Amino acid sequence: MDFLRKFLLISATPLLLWASWPDRGFPFLIFIALIPLLWLYEEVSDSSQLRYRAFRVWGHTYLSFALFNLLVTSWIWNAHWSGVVAVCTFNASLMALVFLIAHKVRHVLGSKRGWIALVAIWLAFENFHQDWEMSWPWLTLGNVFAHRPEWVQWYEYLSVSGGTLWIWIVNILIYRVFKMYLKKSEPFKTMAFRYIAVVLWIGLPIAYSLYRYNAYTDNPEGFTKVVIVQPNFDAYSEKFDLPQTFQIQRFIELAKPLTDSTTWLVIGPETMLPELIEEDVARYHPDYQLLNAFKDQYPHLNLLLGASTYRSYVDPSKVTPTARRYPNSEAWYDVFNAAAYFDDTPQPKFYHKSKLVVGVEHFPFSTILKPLLESAVGAFGGTTGTHGIQKERTVFRHSTNGAGTSAIICFESVFPEFVSLFVRNGANFISIITNDDWWGNTAGHRQHLHYARLRAVENRRWIARSANTGVSAVINSRGDILQSMPYRTSGAFSHEIPILSEKTFFTSTGDVISRVAWFLSAFLVLYSVAFSLRRKKLIKR
Repeated sequence: MDFLRKFLLISATPLLLWASWPDRGFPFLIFIALIPLLWLYEEVSDSSQLRYRAFRVWGHTYLSFALFNLLVTSWIWNAHWSGVVAVCTFNASLMALVFLIAHKVRHVLGSKRGWIALVAIWLAFENFHQDWEMSWPWLTLGNVFAHRPEWVQWYEYLSVSGGTLWIWIVNILIYRVFKMYLKKSEPFKTMAFRYIAVVLWIGLPIAYSLYRYNAYTDNPEGFTKVVIVQPNFDAYSEKFDLPQTFQIQRFIELAKPLTDSTTWLVIGPETMLPELIEEDVARYHPDYQLLNAFKDQYPHLNLLLGASTYRSYVDPSKVTPTARRYPNSEAWYDVFNAAAYFDDTPQPKFYHKSKLVVGVEHFPFSTILKPLLESAVGAFGGTTGTHGIQKERTVFRHSTNGAGTSAIICFESVFPEFVSLFVRNGANFISIITNDDWWGNTAGHRQHLHYARLRAVENRRWIARSANTGVSAVINSRGDILQSMPYRTSGAFSHEIPILSEKTFFTSTGDVISRVAWFLSAFLVLYSVAFSLRRKKLIKR
């Protein structure tokens, strides 16, 4: 019976998380989803009779989070089975490690500080998971409201970290109230206050958000007409096999009926130009000249579309850590998943994708591992096995009206602070270009679309999203999808997008909650270590 009970507690949390997750889940379930795991965690962590408590804490939470990763991101299998294995092992291990560290703090400093440590360390973990070699913020708990942005309009202040904090507080409150109810250790009046506290913690943020959602209005400085193209080339059988010229002709054929003298920008998806070309001489390539010829037919038209590019280095001092050496040469080059921007000059401008997909565009820790794994790393893409990136967040300015837009490429749209840097640098609206066909018609491409809605709320910017096979969409600054094109269809549509300049608190200051969480985590861990060492010294005396 004890085994069955543990099995139910371990499996209940991932099932509830999955049932609450975008794109079709009911997010209200998130407020009780963590309770079964918290019950088991506290029971094991506080037991003085169990042996190997730390191992049990890690093992139980690992199994729970492995199932969570599998249920929510099993669509990765469509791209490659190894991705599913990675998230179900490595990512789940990191999540379980949070509980293990919090258990150690709890064991030394007590349960109240232990709960604080658990929440703070989890928030720090989510923030860390956005900016290291193995970044994977897809399962940040605050993402759960992506298909209900009207519930979290306050993300303009606190972003998804605020959502994660909210989820943890409510789950712990409900769990503690439930445990006290079972023990009947509190008088009715005290319990009534606790019930009211739970209702307020859930209801007040939603009530404020609904008010903000209905009251919010944009203050545009003007409007720009944008045409969004969805060419619908199969990623496995067409995208990288069909001639690039043919794909450009399809792009122009789809865009042209909607393009006129009032059109400011036409957007195409990631790797719309799949053939690798050197950036410095791109203007001389016949396909790029074809795009310039289309653009020049209209007085105000600019183009933004994905491209595969490279850049050569002859000067050794300019060689980057991601550069690859030409065979039998002292010259080097970087390969980029890029965005090409065509304005009123013959030479396009480029932005290089800088949040790369692990294993596909980026070999983690490759610089360190290179001496040990030279041949394996080379097989993943050259000297260090990774695409090139850039430090600055480029904003493309329209050649006539000066409106600025980003060129956020695919996976980059999942990173809140990263996206906010484009807006901080002057993006008046956000452009996202992506190719979500790798996962097929699964929850993967729909989750990706909904996550973009949170970026719109966080920065109060409209989003123009061009996806190769869909879903292409226009999202307003409240997170509403105003116009979209169904998955696996070919076409284009146009929309008037406001030019906005006001910056939200989150855009201006970044992720304040994560900074506080890092401080609290470090303080509690170090304090628990110091306290434990001091206690051991006193015992020896």
